[in-house]
Amino acid sequence: MEEFFIISRRNIDSSWSLSALRDNFYAIEYCEQVLDIPEEYIGDVMLTSEGLEISLYEVDMDSLDYDDDWYMQLKRLSNYTRAAA
Repeated sequence: MEEFFIISRRNIDSSWSLSALRDNFYAIEYCEQVLDIPEEYIGDVMLTSEGLEISLYEVDMDSLDYDDDWYMQLKRLSNYTRAAA
């Protein structure tokens, strides 16, 4: 099951350059370093006019530990949708 999030431009950490986030390498680094998303969950990341679009895959709620707050923080910080399986 894939999950899709959009971090609006105003919610992106201001210490990161938006022009740098256009590069996929830096966008993934942002997800790992700032949002604490484990690398194995990151599917695709792209900066658009709406913000940073993040696709996660293989997120199994049963496999997440109770203290995996990166996921809950991501849901609070973003616009969120879950793709139909």
